[in-house]
Amino acid sequence: MTTTRQQGFTLLEVLVALAILAIALASVVKVSANQSLNAEHLRDKTMAHWVAMNQLTQLQISRHWPAQGTNTGKSEMGLREWHWQSKITNTRDDRVRQVEISVFRNSDDDASVTRLVSFIGQPF
Repeated sequence: MTTTRQQGFTLLEVLVALAILAIALASVVKVSANQSLNAEHLRDKTMAHWVAMNQLTQLQISRHWPAQGTNTGKSEMGLREWHWQSKITNTRDDRVRQVEISVFRNSDDDASVTRLVSFIGQPF
């Protein structure tokens, strides 16, 4: 009687291969999710920075010397409402003021998405 050897994989080999494939796919899904979160974070940082730049530009083109103190407001950018806070302080030079603009996702957030610091000279 001759024995013929059958070709193919054993059940154990198939299970090991499936386990390796499952681990690899789980890693791919995790990396994809992280990339999605990073892209969302970068989009929010960019939009918030544009909001801060717009507020700074409004102060720069204004013919009025901005008063010291803190102001708050809202701006829409990227189909979203952003909340900003500007803090204007004196510098050593009486003709220059420091402007710090912080932008938040929500009005009650403690941590800002972005913060922009600049200086404004007194208009002539």
